[in-house]
Amino acid sequence: MRQIQITCVLIFITLSALFAQKSKTSGEILEGIQKLKVLGSVLYIAAHPDDENTRLITCLSKDLKLNTAYLSLTRGDGGQNLIGSELDEYLGVIRTNELIEARKIDGGIQYFSRANDFGYSKNAEETFSFWNHDSVLLDVIRVIREFKPDIIINRFDHRTSGKTHGHHTASAILGFEAAKYSNSPLYKLDALKGTDMHIVQGVFFNTSWFFFGGKEKFDAMDKSGLYSLDVGAYYPAYGYSNNEIAAQSRSMHKSQGFGINSSRGSVFEYFERIDQAKDNSHKSPFDGLDLSWSRINGGGNVDKLIDTLILNYNYKEPWKNIAALQKIERYIEELSDSHWKWIKLSEVKNLILDCAGIFAESFTDKWITSPGSSILVSSECIVRSPVEARIESISIPSCSKDSLFNIAFAKNQSIFWTTKISIPQSIEKTSPFWLWNGRHRGMYEVDDLKNHHRPVLTKSLTTKFTIRILSRNYIIERDIIYKNDDPVLGEVKQNLDIIPAVTITQVDNLFIAKSNKANVQIQITANEDNQQGYISLAEAKLQSTNTAKAAYTLEKAGDKQILNFEISCNPTTETFIEIPILINQQKAYEYKNIKYPHIPWQNILIPASIKIINTDILINKKKRVAYIDGAGDYADEALIKMGYGITKIPASYLSQLSIQQYDVLLFGIRALNTQEELKNCKKHLDRFMNEGGKVIFQYNTTADLITDNFVPDSMSISRDRVTDETAEVRILKPEHPIFSTPNKITVADFNNWIQERGLYFPNKYSASYEEILSMNDPKEKALNSGILIKKVGKGWFVYSSLAWFRQLKAGVPGSYRLFSNLISF
Repeated sequence: MRQIQITCVLIFITLSALFAQKSKTSGEILEGIQKLKVLGSVLYIAAHPDDENTRLITCLSKDLKLNTAYLSLTRGDGGQNLIGSELDEYLGVIRTNELIEARKIDGGIQYFSRANDFGYSKNAEETFSFWNHDSVLLDVIRVIREFKPDIIINRFDHRTSGKTHGHHTASAILGFEAAKYSNSPLYKLDALKGTDMHIVQGVFFNTSWFFFGGKEKFDAMDKSGLYSLDVGAYYPAYGYSNNEIAAQSRSMHKSQGFGINSSRGSVFEYFERIDQAKDNSHKSPFDGLDLSWSRINGGGNVDKLIDTLILNYNYKEPWKNIAALQKIERYIEELSDSHWKWIKLSEVKNLILDCAGIFAESFTDKWITSPGSSILVSSECIVRSPVEARIESISIPSCSKDSLFNIAFAKNQSIFWTTKISIPQSIEKTSPFWLWNGRHRGMYEVDDLKNHHRPVLTKSLTTKFTIRILSRNYIIERDIIYKNDDPVLGEVKQNLDIIPAVTITQVDNLFIAKSNKANVQIQITANEDNQQGYISLAEAKLQSTNTAKAAYTLEKAGDKQILNFEISCNPTTETFIEIPILINQQKAYEYKNIKYPHIPWQNILIPASIKIINTDILINKKKRVAYIDGAGDYADEALIKMGYGITKIPASYLSQLSIQQYDVLLFGIRALNTQEELKNCKKHLDRFMNEGGKVIFQYNTTADLITDNFVPDSMSISRDRVTDETAEVRILKPEHPIFSTPNKITVADFNNWIQERGLYFPNKYSASYEEILSMNDPKEKALNSGILIKKVGKGWFVYSSLAWFRQLKAGVPGSYRLFSNLISF
């Protein structure tokens, strides 16, 4: 069990120190010494990135000095992206790293489960039809048994399914159940092998005005049945108040647009005890808990030493505190093995390194590398204080490289070591591990049990610096990173990632077969020099291909090659086929990199495949389509695949839009939420439609609507959605040309839709709009506004809340046929 405890601590130390090599200030070191006195931990549980209460997490970690962790059951794959075009699994990578960066600010630790954010869910019952309840519960129990919280705090209420997002309620149900079963040594004994039971001392619901119908109602209500905590403290060591730090943390959720203003002053958080009745003698959830060294036999002596150090702490010359910290370290080492022994030993070691002002770093000038390749690694180590210290050795264990030094550090002088290493063939790739088996409907498939709840992998390619300070040795482990000098940005530091030497880098992997034949192009890229081999397809669902495999030769890293396959699909197979790609008979990975300034650059690998829509899609080739971007969808690409002529135009071009140029004007999703230039669009749209043009809007949200004056007759957007992608669809007007021109549409075309039917349906609109589709989630009212149509002059207005952006990207055949009709009818 000891090894598990050490891993738990070190993974998060590595994450928080990856790029930031700044030692703590004297004030921050003292805060860390005061934290040594607190032996307590809290686990906060919710469903998504950005569900967490950063104000509370900051208070718990920095004011109360508790080990504080946030367990987000999902990685946020199903959300929207306000900063770029990435959606689904790529958005999940962004949001995962936004959470990690948020925790670096507020002092928390981050966990996840394998649950997939499959999109909006109206209740917990629907959520558990996607998530495997027992599997996610086991992930939560593993987090509890590893992290060993004294208190669990749920962000949401487990008793109110249907009142909020189903993922929210499900997260609270799982948190409540896991607290109970983590205490049972016989619960799922085989599945939880390697973990020890843990007793959670209290389970709470972090309630607020949101759950009581408004702030005024909550302010006026009797709160005597609730616990409370003032989270408005000011921290002189950091120069910020709690809520200012919390705002910085919250504002890391940039992809969701959750940047907020900072605030100052006293403010309270409230909690309901949900595992037992409230103790009226207690005000805070932590009253009555022993969070001191008395939890450990012999801990009282350690506590006294910490008090003495705090009393005599040397602010001006923090290295003079090292001897006292080493005495505390020796006392902790003599204690019996326990969870808290190893946590506090890690804390005190890091405080010693901070007091010494040690900087240690290993870097290379490559951003990515591959197994079998060689790179040059440079290491630097310096002790920036006058404390007596020696460098014993520097080593790269995974590459069997080391150098013995055994020399004293000269005052404020760096020691350098440069060596060439060969990357072992057996070393693990470093891309987001939960995507290695692809994204599945409800749960990610993660092969390694120890990674079920990790935020990211612990890197294998590291450097160990062994340093002797006074009379004791310390090992500092650093990930080898990529470092470069940029003339604008200055020093650039990022992860060094290990990916395969050859990857698939095609922009698009979706093809449309015509008469059961598809011409497929696969683009590959070399990530290292001198690559040769062949690409092949797993042919289980194919009738034949013209080439069983295609050879490639790539001389230089960065070289690309396009390989062509002519595929004959069996006409008796399904209308949608997905075929894995192989490189040298091994699973191939599609490679994509994502660069944003607020998170580390990401190199992402997902299993490579081609997708074929094996059905004829008829189009009206005469239709000329203009497209205005929204928040990012696949509509323009889908139309090009079908064979439509499409031109992307800026919103500013609306005043010049003419029926002589275009027949159809199509808007991307949430265009009215993102394009400021559409504020006065109505007059231009009216003119275009009256002349005979067709205007098609995809869904927009109610929040941040730039204008509601864009429709030819009254219409209001709601938050109504149909989240069950299998919900019955009723064609209200089968005779309407949208269901026959040029493709004959039936309810079968709504089979195999993904994630949801539609979202933000209009709920109030003029009777002048034609309703042609009806659908609803189980036990809910019918929504007839999936597609609304109105004749305007010689032209048409179409508003559709169907989730085209998901269906077209996924290659759902029926969505292509119906979308073609939207353009053509």
